[in-house]
Formats: sequence, C-alpha cells, structure tokens
Amino acid sequence: MIDVCYQKKFFQKFSLKVNQIWYPGAVSVSELLRQRRRADILFVHGVPFEQTKGRFCGWQEYHTCMNDITRPEEEMLAAVNKAVRYQFRRSEKDQLEVQFYTKTDIAQSPELMDTFAKLYERMYQSKGSDTKLNVSAVQKYLEADAILFSAVWHEGEMLVFHSYICDATDARLLHSASCFREESADQSMIGRANKRLHWEDILYFKKKGLLRYDWGGISDFDNPNGIDEFKLKFGGDKITYYNVFAGNTLSGKLAVTAMKLLKRVN
Repeated sequence: MIDVCYQKKFFQKFSLKVNQIWYPGAVSVSELLRQRRRADILFVHGVPFEQTKGRFCGWQEYHTCMNDITRPEEEMLAAVNKAVRYQFRRSEKDQLEVQFYTKTDIAQSPELMDTFAKLYERMYQSKGSDTKLNVSAVQKYLEADAILFSAVWHEGEMLVFHSYICDATDARLLHSASCFREESADQSMIGRANKRLHWEDILYFKKKGLLRYDWGGISDFDNPNGIDEFKLKFGGDKITYYNVFAGNTLSGKLAVTAMKLLKRVN
C-alpha cells in the first residue's frame, strides 16, 4: 500500500491535507477512517463498489487500460498497434537518450525537479493554462520511495518525461509531459520519443518484476479522445474500478459534501 499526505487546493481557494492511498488491498475505507489519520480527506484508489457508500464519502468510477507485463516481451510488442511499433523503430535513428530516475538519483541531482517542473509548466502554457507541477506532492511520494521518473533527452535537452506511482507489483502513469506544441519543436521526433519512452517504461517495470502497467486513466471507452486512443494502441485491457473521497475532519466532510453538490463526485 502506498500511503502519502500532502496539501491540495480545493475550489481554487481552500488548502486541505489529503491522505492519498493507492493499492489498499484488503484494508477497507471504513478501517482507514477508524485509524484517525491526520488528514482532512482520505483519497483511496481502487476500492470495491460497496465501499463507496457513506454520508461523507464521494466516489468516482474510474476507467483505465492496463497491460499485463508478465507476458513475454515479443507477445506484448505484437499487441501494440503496427504504426506505433514503426515509430519505435524510427526513433532509433533520432539519437535519443532514455534515462530512469529513482529516489536516490533525484536526491543526488535535485536540479532534476526544476527541469521536470519547467517542462510540465511549458506544456500547459502552450495549451493556454498556468497549471503547475505539484512539487510538494511529488516530494512526499519521493519520501515514500513510491515514484519513479523516466525521460528522453536529445542533444542535452529533455524532450519528454513520465512519472509513475509504483510499488512492488503495480506502476501507474501519473505525469506525461513534453514540449511538442511549441513552434520551434520537432513535433514528429517528440511524438516518436513519447511513444518510445512508454515502451521503454513498460520494459523497465517488467525487468523489475512488476505485474501491471496502468495507463493512468481513460476518459471514455465508448467515445475515446485522442489521448485515450493513444493509450489504447498499446494493447492494454480495459479496466474499471472506484476511487473514494472520504471526509475525515469537519473541513474535509464539508469539502466532500460540496464536491457532491457540484457533481464532481457521486
């Protein structure tokens, strides 16, 4: 079970302490609440539907696609869309460098966090948004040794980075950032780099003995958007599970109630 706490803004105004829990296993939401955790809201991922009930609980149905990475590499590659496989091969001519960064690597080179944050913010600026990387949350995951970063470099410049929430069996995509929308960018090369990096990530986690690669969400299986279609081209299985927001303090209960009234959660 991955268990971290960090500050998060709700409704762009109020900062509350969130206890985010991934892969809770047999531990139920009610049991977590009985533990009197020091957080305003518990955010528990991947629970059975019956645990979504409760006066101060809000839940979301969550769709994703997931690759079984215990299969032989050749079998996994064959399940990938043919055009995407071609992009893998084409990227080998781009002189790209793939790197992986653990907790230890980032501790030894803390400037990497600035590089990740700047690339993430540049990506959102190109979309007309001022979204920032939640560095404080990332630091909490680093402290728990529950996050891994990967990146593609070209001629000393980071083109793409991914981050993953991970434990001994599961890796879930958390961030994916690139600067391909910028006018000066080689959009084709960056697109190839992003596809190649996802494949290299899958192989990395396979070699580490993990079992599953979670693509971090699909908005709609029936009407997939462009990002959904991209993820589905890697041959994963379509999965649905449930996430729960549970108020743990008066402020947390009020926030969950407000989210339910605004239909942000059920």
